[in-house]
Amino acid sequence: MFRDVSHDLQSCWRSQAFDRVTGGDRQALAAIAVAVVFYADAPARALTPVEIIPHKAAYLFEMVSSEPGGGIENVTGGMTFEWADACDGWALDQHYLLRISNSDGSQTDVSTSNVTWEAKDGLRYRFNIKRGRDGDLVEDLRGDARLDAKGESGAVEFSKPKVQKLALPAGTKFPTDFMIGQMRAAASGSRMERDLVFEGSAIEGPQTVTTTILPSRAVNKSEVLSPPLGPNDVWPMYVAYFPAEITDGQAETELSIDVQANGIVTGFVVDYGVFKLRANLVKIATLPETGC
Repeated sequence: MFRDVSHDLQSCWRSQAFDRVTGGDRQALAAIAVAVVFYADAPARALTPVEIIPHKAAYLFEMVSSEPGGGIENVTGGMTFEWADACDGWALDQHYLLRISNSDGSQTDVSTSNVTWEAKDGLRYRFNIKRGRDGDLVEDLRGDARLDAKGESGAVEFSKPKVQKLALPAGTKFPTDFMIGQMRAAASGSRMERDLVFEGSAIEGPQTVTTTILPSRAVNKSEVLSPPLGPNDVWPMYVAYFPAEITDGQAETELSIDVQANGIVTGFVVDYGVFKLRANLVKIATLPETGC
């Protein structure tokens, strides 16, 4: 769900602004590369209910660290993320802007609009992803994906940037189903998960995603969160995204997420190798009930 931040930076690295950057990094989240090991207290947490609260949140980005010689001086920006109940599905609306300051004195602005709808049974997924760089639209992806049944194969039909149909292998999951699945796995005491996740962020099939789950932990008092939004215990999740055909090599990107059982992500960190980027929750509100 939050992986598009990393995908766009990877795309930017491949542009003229980042031609000097090399390596296998491409994307993250889990939602986050999106994010996951439970210890002795897992049984006590097993009854934690996963109940999504539709909400809209705002995050500010800050660079945590950078690798000497990586060419990046600083990264700033913000993101809004909306998770709405559309009765028969989940509607997600994500927008962000990053300003990347390079060591040569230049700057690059990267923006994304990511609007998706996903059936609550996890069998259908529509997406529209637009990416911009320095005010210009550089990528526009749109498509409709379906699975024949839970755990079975399916297909995705892209309508932009060109009409193209790709097969989705058995076991493919869509982003929201994947995220909720990780939360349920955490609640049941699972220590590690491996999934195939299709997000539509590129014209290609699903990626292999591994999630390591740490024990739930209490959070500090928050000036941002108040009941019923929180603050509640969070599950720290560590998510690694691998190329579609590689499951035992180096992850392209790694993402760490702190998520509550109501679906609210209190913060996340993306590790690109040459630098780390942290997103801090600064504003949040519940969405009006839809009457579903």
